[in-house]
Amino acid sequence: MKLQIIALSIVGLAAALVNADTPGRHPAYLHARSDLRVAQFLLRVREEPNVTRHMVEADHEVEAAVREIDQAAVIDHKDIDDHPHADMNFDRRGRFHKIVDLLREARADIGREEDNGHSREWRNAAYRHIDQALEHVHKASLDLHWDHELGF
Repeated sequence: MKLQIIALSIVGLAAALVNADTPGRHPAYLHARSDLRVAQFLLRVREEPNVTRHMVEADHEVEAAVREIDQAAVIDHKDIDDHPHADMNFDRRGRFHKIVDLLREARADIGREEDNGHSREWRNAAYRHIDQALEHVHKASLDLHWDHELGF
């Protein structure tokens, strides 16, 4: 009986360790990283050249933000091997809204309290890149709006 209890305790402990978060209290920036990757997939859908120009710039900023988050994740010993599935069934307007939502969610996620002071520098740089990406998406949406209004 004691042997069964010990065996079950070991199995339970092993399961807990497998499901445990890696070191560090705030894995929110890993969720932010996933949101940024999905936003990138949506940014890479072809558009009119004047709109694509801004989307490409936004994509570059998102990539830079991901690199910054990866630096923070490495410092915190987080697993950054993430390949999110992106739902691509959006109309143009819905896609732009989803991109903005994902970028804002990512920004909010990395804005949570950080327990590792060394990660703050990369988090702040990621903020700047996400803000720039949002600005480029805004410009792209304005170009898209005017193209539609003027019949292009």
